[in-house]
Amino acid sequence: MLSFIPLMGMAIFLGRCHGLDNSESIVIPRPYSGAEYVPRDLQSFSIEFAFFPDYAGNKSHPNHFSKNLLENFKDLTGIYPLVRVGGTSQDHSDYFPEQKENIQLIYENPDDDQPIQINYGPTFFESYHTLGPVKFLHGLNQNQNRSIKQLQDAAIEACTAIGPQLHLFELGNEWNFAPGTYRSANYSLLDYVHEWNYKSSVVKSAVQEACPGPFPGFMAPSFVLLDSVVTNGWTVQKLYNLGYDNKNLTKEFSFHNYMGVNLDPTSNGADDLQKTLMNHTSIIENLAPQISRSKDLAYLGHLYTLGEMNSIAGQGRNGETNVFGDALWMVDFSLWAAAHNIKRLHLHQGLNYRYASWQPIFSKGEAIATRPPYYGQIMVAATLGRADNSRVVNISLKEDTEAAYGIYHGEKLSKIVVLNMKAFNETTSSGRPSRQYQFQVPGRYDYVKVKRMIAPGSDSTSNVTFGGISYDYDLKLGKPVTVHSKKEIVEVRGGTVSIDIPDSSAALLTLV
Repeated sequence: MLSFIPLMGMAIFLGRCHGLDNSESIVIPRPYSGAEYVPRDLQSFSIEFAFFPDYAGNKSHPNHFSKNLLENFKDLTGIYPLVRVGGTSQDHSDYFPEQKENIQLIYENPDDDQPIQINYGPTFFESYHTLGPVKFLHGLNQNQNRSIKQLQDAAIEACTAIGPQLHLFELGNEWNFAPGTYRSANYSLLDYVHEWNYKSSVVKSAVQEACPGPFPGFMAPSFVLLDSVVTNGWTVQKLYNLGYDNKNLTKEFSFHNYMGVNLDPTSNGADDLQKTLMNHTSIIENLAPQISRSKDLAYLGHLYTLGEMNSIAGQGRNGETNVFGDALWMVDFSLWAAAHNIKRLHLHQGLNYRYASWQPIFSKGEAIATRPPYYGQIMVAATLGRADNSRVVNISLKEDTEAAYGIYHGEKLSKIVVLNMKAFNETTSSGRPSRQYQFQVPGRYDYVKVKRMIAPGSDSTSNVTFGGISYDYDLKLGKPVTVHSKKEIVEVRGGTVSIDIPDSSAALLTLV
């Protein structure tokens, strides 16, 4: 069992505490006219196809830990997150109706992050019924070209086995990488359009024959790094000009997003943590192309989602994506996206991945554990809560290492989130600095309730809490356990609330 390091003493009225003073009173803006309501399932998941049985288990051995972690979101928001089952491995996954094993993983090298081939059978789909009433987006293999019947069989088994919990299909993953990988080097965007249109129609026909009722539709096109790494001329504008999805089978847009790419899995990313993740300006710059694209595609009328996303591509980097600083990034990134009408964020997971929110089973020396990024997602879920009329507005601050947001329910300011992302290492011998913020709030409020997300340092891999609660596996299999019970209340004085935020921490203020 983990031992939890006590937090600094908390005064009832934090105006009595002393930190670096932002003496200016901060005005919280109202949502801009185009700000839309934020869905309660903003925080959702993507699980690597090859490792879905590890995360979910099966009927005889369900993964109760994963189920508990997903239920925590329902407890906070009233609904479950959506789970996409896909990723790179979906385009290496072949369905065999006669296979007895649920899944066979074939690796080129035992230490590789992902297998090069996945064979799965009907019992694979038991995993879709172990996590409660979660709805799924199921990935289909576009790469396989040997037999169209294999694609049909896979789609039919998915619709019959998953049943009403099937939200959408996905056909192919990150196919803007296809030239020179899945297909020949001269494979063009028009070739892709023709292939996707044909195979998506095949899937629809097969599913409608086997599963009565409306066809679920697709999330698409699931492209990644369009604005940086991939420079082959494949643009979304060209895609739709060439007649992509000519039968209007897409129900939700899906684009993938990462803050950077890790080309060396053995590297340590501590030096990059402050520069890339714990950096508000970096987040704004990273999301700007997605926000612009969502506006450009609004005429098609689909929800705009990040169907696969995380911090650093390449399954993350130790010292950067498996530490508490990543949780702070998660909060800032999520709320900035929500403030700009991105409707859902599917945080990608995989066994032994260095950015995973949790490790579902013991593997390669890695213990079952709840990891720091999970707490960032939980804080965002708590921020949105159960209201269907939440809107998020950015509160401009001065430094790259700080961020704040106002949360409105309808026209009423109800919550404030503030993050101090200045790095503080848990091994630092000196005291932990803090920064004081003063926010102007409507006069009808008398005090605020404070819930903090904090750990011993930005480099911490454990001892994380939100609102004094731990979701650690060793305590109660991921269910919430109160480890710091002291409630924190701050008085509103003269229409202003003052709050001290230690370096490398965040707070959720609920106005009462």
